[in-house]
Amino acid sequence: MKMKYYCLFILKIKDAGSARNWVVPRINTFVPVMDMAGAIFCRKRGRRMTRAELPERLETERLVLRVRTVADAVDIFDYASRPEVSYPAGFPPVKTLEDEIYYLEHILPERNQKDNLPAGYGIVVKGTDKVIGSVDFNHRHEDDVLEIGYTLHPDYWGRGYVPEAARALIDEAFKELNLHKIELSCFGYNLQSQRVAEKLGFTLEARIRDRKDARGNRCDDLRYGLLKSEWKFVIGWEEIPVKGVRVKSRCT
Repeated sequence: MKMKYYCLFILKIKDAGSARNWVVPRINTFVPVMDMAGAIFCRKRGRRMTRAELPERLETERLVLRVRTVADAVDIFDYASRPEVSYPAGFPPVKTLEDEIYYLEHILPERNQKDNLPAGYGIVVKGTDKVIGSVDFNHRHEDDVLEIGYTLHPDYWGRGYVPEAARALIDEAFKELNLHKIELSCFGYNLQSQRVAEKLGFTLEARIRDRKDARGNRCDDLRYGLLKSEWKFVIGWEEIPVKGVRVKSRCT
């Protein structure tokens, strides 16, 4: 007998005392159903959506991108607890190491499972094993449209690590996940993120004025987009030296 699991859309709420956005179920007319084979069915649209999987490890010229684990909690807490990192990324600073461990053990994998998102990566400089940042898909807008996000420890700013890591993830995602588009959002005061978007060939599609950031300050919310056809034209498939080892995602 085939078992089925019902995944509800979620409503993100801010908890000033937590590490990230907490999630609670919300009733919605769009309810995906996932069977044991890992396929997801969309009742509203009647289409079959396969489980989103990427390699657990990618390599670029200078970086290793690998799936984060609880063993990386200390390294991640080191930058996620810093206001200059967390607020521009859209969440309050992580207060305790225990909060970060809980996020890695529960919140992150549960979000990825519910929204059918690949696990994402910690950013590691070759020759080390320290996670200095992250790059992943944090939201699914459509079956073939994901939103990318990234963070980096301040000690490593200005070295081009984020564009290098994001480029590898984008290239792999367009190839393996059959995406039509990747989106990116950042606040108007986050000039670093805007420069990353421009380097990667994203187009500014909207400026939503006077939104609030994680501190409650009014600021513009910028929305960027990159089509698969644009990526192929601007970058070219063969110009990105990325080595990946395909293994089953830990979230399946």
